Amino acid sequence: MIEEKTIWEAVWPVVEQLIEATLAEDAATMRTLLTPNGQAAAMLELFDVYVYDILLKTVLGREQLGVTRAVETENGRFIHIEYAWPEPGSEQNNFTANDIVTASLTQVGERWLIDSINPSTLDLPLTGARARGIIATGQSLSEDGKVPGESWILPFALYGGLLKMNIQPDALADPVEELLLPGMQERTYGAMALINGRTLWRDFKAANKPNLDKPAAWAAAVEFIMSELELRNLTQAAVAKKHQIPLSTMVPRMKQIKKVLNIQKNDERYADLQSTQIVYE
Repeated sequence: MIEEKTIWEAVWPVVEQLIEATLAEDAATMRTLLTPNGQAAAMLELFDVYVYDILLKTVLGREQLGVTRAVETENGRFIHIEYAWPEPGSEQNNFTANDIVTASLTQVGERWLIDSINPSTLDLPLTGARARGIIATGQSLSEDGKVPGESWILPFALYGGLLKMNIQPDALADPVEELLLPGMQERTYGAMALINGRTLWRDFKAANKPNLDKPAAWAAAVEFIMSELELRNLTQAAVAKKHQIPLSTMVPRMKQIKKVLNIQKNDERYADLQSTQIVYE
């Protein structure tokens, strides 16, 4: 059981430092506060510091914040810090879900580092599917179908695939990623789907060392797998057409990736389908 003193002296200060570094646009300091291979680091690598204004909700422009709770899971492996940016002048503990952020930290050596950030509550984390549902039913779009300027909607647009942030060229390691990620973003896959798609491809490439002579076929294969995991109901032919390749070049590669990585339906390694319930320990 993590002591309360540890929360306030070793864990929460890391979140504060990340917020301060985000406001200062200090990417170098931000990297030192993140686990190297976590979701939070991938967000920074892929979209640069500006995505953190949305993830941490500094974009709300509020001057005060407060911790709402801290929860330990997996026998102390992770500590989830939930905090809120209340409206100016609001009563104590008066905030909405749109004001809340959850940062998940794990211990690396003697330090606590941030592994992931979700711009929502601990009990109901934001996913691509949930973001798209809220946008579709909440009349959050303007009449011309564009994302409105209200700051609170930006996390939903980011996860729902309506906000297209600049992808950093250095974050794309090979010709497959150079086709895959911008293409997925153009076709309204959310930020987590892009990160998961890149992770899937890199896991496969590390395990199999494929020949990259036909990058478009590999990119199409990965995108089709991601479309299945995201429950998009796209046909193989439709994805192949988007990548301007014959279906016969995509399907064998898709099957090969699934076999090597043992990908199952709703694979938690690559699907943005987080549980809506935290298991408390």
